[in-house]
Amino acid sequence: MLQITADVYSGRPNPTWLVTDDQEIRAALRELSKNRTLVTADASDTSGGLGELRGFHIEVKNDEIAKDYGLSPSLFLPLGSAISGHDLGERLLALATPAAFVAAAADGGAEVEAPDPELLRRLLDQKFGRAGGHTVADSRGSPADADGPRDEGGAEVEAVQPAVTCFVEYSAYNPGFWNNNSHIRYNNNCYNYASNKRTDTFAQPGRGSGQMYTGINCANVSAAALRDGLQRRYVCFPDHEKPRYLVALVIAPGPTIIDYHWYRRNSEGFWSHKPGGTAARNVDNNNRVITNPETCNRGPYTIFCGYFYTCRSQRIR
Repeated sequence: MLQITADVYSGRPNPTWLVTDDQEIRAALRELSKNRTLVTADASDTSGGLGELRGFHIEVKNDEIAKDYGLSPSLFLPLGSAISGHDLGERLLALATPAAFVAAAADGGAEVEAPDPELLRRLLDQKFGRAGGHTVADSRGSPADADGPRDEGGAEVEAVQPAVTCFVEYSAYNPGFWNNNSHIRYNNNCYNYASNKRTDTFAQPGRGSGQMYTGINCANVSAAALRDGLQRRYVCFPDHEKPRYLVALVIAPGPTIIDYHWYRRNSEGFWSHKPGGTAARNVDNNNRVITNPETCNRGPYTIFCGYFYTCRSQRIR
């Protein structure tokens, strides 16, 4: 087993998760062994300010596995300035699944704090000066941002729409989180990616709420996502629902492919997506950076269903 604790709080117990999958443990230790100059067995001289993510305590609960990689069973990864430190931190955060917290709570008792991977990831990005998720205004008004009601085929229905401004978070494009681990890449799909929530279940709209879609069309898939907790664009979420990502839904109506697909807007100004169990990317079928999911080359996904907001309390499974 591998126990990971994020050194971030001052008064509360730090977030802790326990990894039991041998393949994931060995993959993480392999990366740590490749970057052994960044880890230390002594965390007593940890530096970092109040309210910062200072590093990760790593406990290998099997001396044979630690020995296999020439590592001490007790390690600390301080967060310095080396970019590899950010990448190692991302790998450790990728292991902070709900099941890992349950395992840690059972192993360590009620004082174990549940990890919040999104919060820790934002703190990690801030530590390295990266453009993490930031809040921006999303206002109806400009033609590029127009998103009125749509009919069953995805076509816009003319209607007078009142002016409204919502606030959303645009996250930095970080494909390595989804691509660098084959288990994560294969078991998370476009819905996981757009929601920025790893479940390792190949998540399906509506499954989190207990009522999945009954057909592959705009109405059914949209309704299922709304039951999970999403809102249509310009139906605003309050601040306590951060992060609220702007996402888009499209449909492949057949006859060859009948499927749905999701995109997410990034802070760099483009959109990105993850087709099924393949790599996350920010280009379309012409290998062009996606600046508009409505007009990019989407192959057989010809029906554009509209835009939505995800939220913190989204039920996704």
